[in-house]
Order: sequence, then structure tokens, then C-alpha cells
Amino acid sequence: MSCLKKACPGYVARAEEARALARRIACDIIAPKSLELDIACQKDPRYVDWDLWRALNREKISVCMIPKPLGGLGWGFLDIFCAMEEFVAADVSITAFFMFNLFGPVCAFVEFTPEICLSLIRDLVMAQREERPLFFAWALTEPSCGSDNLNEEALATQKPSVRVTRAPGGYRVSGVKHFISNGSLAERILLILPVDPEHPKETFSCFFVRSDTPGFSVGRVEHKMGHRAKQTAELVLDNVFIPDSDVWERPGRGWRHTMEVLAVSTAAVGMLGLGLARGALERCIAFCRENRAGGRLLIEENWVQIAIADMHRRITVLRSRLYDFAVAADTFLVTRVLNKPLVKAALALAPERAVFSDALLALAGNPSLSKAVSGLKHREVPDEIVAWFKSQGACAKVSGTDLAMDISSRVLDIVGLSGAAHGRGMEKIFRDSKPSQIYEGTNQVNLLSIFQHEILAGTHGRG
Repeated sequence: MSCLKKACPGYVARAEEARALARRIACDIIAPKSLELDIACQKDPRYVDWDLWRALNREKISVCMIPKPLGGLGWGFLDIFCAMEEFVAADVSITAFFMFNLFGPVCAFVEFTPEICLSLIRDLVMAQREERPLFFAWALTEPSCGSDNLNEEALATQKPSVRVTRAPGGYRVSGVKHFISNGSLAERILLILPVDPEHPKETFSCFFVRSDTPGFSVGRVEHKMGHRAKQTAELVLDNVFIPDSDVWERPGRGWRHTMEVLAVSTAAVGMLGLGLARGALERCIAFCRENRAGGRLLIEENWVQIAIADMHRRITVLRSRLYDFAVAADTFLVTRVLNKPLVKAALALAPERAVFSDALLALAGNPSLSKAVSGLKHREVPDEIVAWFKSQGACAKVSGTDLAMDISSRVLDIVGLSGAAHGRGMEKIFRDSKPSQIYEGTNQVNLLSIFQHEILAGTHGRG
């Protein structure tokens, strides 16, 4: 990081500020609620601690990706990754509860049409200021197809259960999406669906729907082993009408959208794994400093010292790799466009009231302007870049979540039954680590994606 700091001091300083802010939030807001919420949400999976939500909302985490001149924190991927590590080390399920809401701005920035981006930014900023919850969900999984949505070969042979039919002025959608993070809280949902179930990859589309749309409802909210503070829900679509104006990606372009979102979200799940591993190790070290075996503190035993040093080594190596990914994402993905001097100058000079005005939103809806701006972004972020990041994100996700599972299990071996008590927090991290291996496709499907891109396609060793 020292070389990067010399070359880009402002960039690194912003990441350090994000980490410091996140560390304070983790210590003062998240950690005190961790075990209490785990128990409350075990009893009632729909339980939400709205006092906690308000405390997090006041810190502007919900608008962290929004440029500063428009009321956000102006964070890029490196800032988000630095913050996530601190949040997750305190509690991963609370982190998922509020950080998974970033699917909204990420999906909008992937589309990068002026109307979508400006309206979403305005809604998020206004909701944050008014202390009004505004949740987003990204709905991909169905009862008949989950992880196979992320693999081209599996996608080509799947049989989607949600049905999409053309209707005058739009589409009608019927079926069920399930295991949707924050789906029971979301007011805005992006549905990833094929229009033709016989040719899913060729007809993948992205549909934007609001929760108050006739025919939309929330079904079961899951009782879960881990990640309890983040609700996971079933979404029921009963002949829901979606107008053409809410088709974010037309049939055939939805696969590209999905891959670009996953290019960063898989790596972010890898960061969840890193935070879980670090949280487990920190709690283990604290236990070993306080507890004895055979008259000696555990921390004084050589075998414990070797185990702790080895776990620390593995966490440090993975952290470096994840930060490399985040810097690359800021350099080559959508934040590259947001950080162009012309864009930054325009945001700095334009009054906020003008940016959020109905007149500008109407202008942003002009088809020619929308096509030009979106086209610029797609030229800046071509398909081959997205494919590379998707593969690297899968590497990070598998490495991070497998590390979390390994270290959370290993620390329980060290601390024994007394250290595994709920109040110590280590058994909770063990429970939270397992579902992390399933987010954004199972680790096995992610490994197949790595093989297809890195080995089968012959890109291995090219860097």
C-alpha cells in the first residue's frame, strides 16, 4: 500500500478514512448488538432492530457509493472493502443487513443510463436524510435454478420456473424467487429472468419492479443457521406487469448485466470471508490471553502460538489479494467512469437542487442521451474486462469463504467447549461462515467458472 500511497495519496487517504470510520461504527454500533440480535432473529426471522438501522443510516453507509457533491460519501471499491473488513469482524449478518443494499447503486451504475442513475441517487439521498428505510434486492435464485445461473454450461440446460410473457406495453411475470437477501424489506427489486425458458442465456433480461406492484408479495422468510440479522425471503410474482420502461436490460443483455454485478459482488463476499476469519481469530486470541490449560495461559503454549501465527499469515495474504482486486476494480470498472475529471468537475459545479430536479430527470430520460451515456460506459468497460473480473472475483470469493470456514473451525478446536459458548461469539462466526460459501453461487460453481476462464480458455499465467 505504501507504493500506492506515494502515487495516489488522496486515493489511499480516502480508504484510510473509510477504515477509521468503519472501525468506530463496528466498535460503537455493531459489536454491542451482535449476540443480542442473533438470539432475537432466531426467535423471529422478521425481526428488525430499527434503532440499529437509524444509527447506521446516520453514518451515511446507505449512500456511501454516491458522490460527495450529491450527498454521499464518494466511496470506491477500495473504500468499501476496507470498511467491510471492519464491519464483518464485528458481525457479518448486521453487515449484510445494510451493506447488501448496495446492490441498488451497483446495479444502476452497471446500467449507467442517466435516468436510472439520477433517479436512484435522488431517492437514496432523500431517504437517508429523512431517516426513511429504502431497501433494494437483486433477485436471481429460483426453486428450480440457483447456482447454475452463474455458469454458462449449466445455464444453457436449466429449466427456469418463473414465466415471462410479452404483453402490450411490457411483460407479465409469474413464479417464485427465493433465498433473496433483504427481499422481505425491499421496496425496489431487480428481477433477473429469461424471457424464453428454452433459451435462458440468450434471453436473460433485467426487470425493475416495486414491491407495491399488484401481484407482488413476500412469501416465507427463512429461519437460518447463520446470517440471521439479514432477512432472506421468498418473493411471489402473480401475473406482475412490468412496463417496457422498467426493463433495465432487454432480452439477451441480461447475462452481461449479471456477470458485471457478480464481477464485484463475488469478491465482496470474499471480503466477508476475510472479516469472518479475522473476527474469529481476534476472539480466539482474547480467549487465549485470559484462559489457562495445565496452569499456563493458552497464549503461552507454542502450539497455540504457531496456530495463531499461521492463521494470521493466511489472513494477511488474502487481504493483500482482495485490496489488489479493489484497486483494479476502481481502475477498470464503473468507478473508472465516475472518477473521470470531466464527470467529477460536472458534479462539483452543478448545484444539488439542479441534479435532483424533475427537469433534469426528464432530460435524462431522452433515449438518445441515454444510449450515448450507456454506450460510453460499455466502451470503457468492455465484455473481456468483465469476464476477467468475474473470474478473479470468483477466486477471491472461494478463497475468502473457505478461509472463514477453516479458521472458524480451527479456533473452536483451540478454545474447546468453554470457548464455544454463545457469549464468546466464536460459534456464531462458525455458523455464519458456512452460508457465506453459498452466496453468489456455491464455491463449487465458482470453481467451475475459474476453470472455464483461466484453464479451459487458456488465460492461466497471463496475469
